[in-house]
Amino acid sequence: MLPELILREEKQGSLKYVTLLGLLSGLTGYGIAKFIFPGQTDVLSVVFASIPLVFPLTKVFLEDEENGRPHTDEVEFYGTLFLGQFIAFLTLGLLRPEDFSMQTAVFSEQMTQLGLTGNAILPDVFFVVISNNLVLYLSIFAVAAVIGSAGAFILTWNASALGIFMAHLIAELRGFSEILLGAGKTPSPVAYVPHATLEMAGFAVAGICGSLVSAAVYREHFDTDTWKDLTKLFVGGLLLILVAALLESA
Repeated sequence: MLPELILREEKQGSLKYVTLLGLLSGLTGYGIAKFIFPGQTDVLSVVFASIPLVFPLTKVFLEDEENGRPHTDEVEFYGTLFLGQFIAFLTLGLLRPEDFSMQTAVFSEQMTQLGLTGNAILPDVFFVVISNNLVLYLSIFAVAAVIGSAGAFILTWNASALGIFMAHLIAELRGFSEILLGAGKTPSPVAYVPHATLEMAGFAVAGICGSLVSAAVYREHFDTDTWKDLTKLFVGGLLLILVAALLESA
């Protein structure tokens, strides 16, 4: 039911309902994982939450490749699904943080690398950030190009990692003023919004571009205009994560 509802609302341009359906898919995925595999909710909630996205994403991006540029509608669709799932995992991270040990381990390792946990700060933070982001960007692009569907699992994984991370920061802070300004060694979640938004937009472009490459190969669209368009999209995503890395390491 969820895949059909997501596709219907996308066709009608009801992006606020797409966001709500993304939220519902995240909560439903967690509920199924918690009920069937209570000891593995960190990974399996992401798997179950991503399943409803595969069909609508595949169909939308196949149609987009056939219609050609611009790709604004598809970027908005991808982004609203991500937003809905981010809200779901942010909520779950506040209520049940103990169920997301893998996501916690991922951002804890990254915070240590960047010197945000009281350990030694690396001399070149920008290099660490851009290296991590480039690996993730290329991985998302490659996975989406191979399996299509804009990498539904990767979209959901990124939403879960960011949501749990933000929930962790919020849980460490007390009161509205601390959430806005931070306190002690705990930074404000607001400080991460600018670069996190650009990073997630860049990763969304990687998924979209990879899916369009998959669709172009499937349809045997090897003309120069098609691949120039895809190259521009790919480079645009790289620029987004480059700017995000500059902001994060500033």
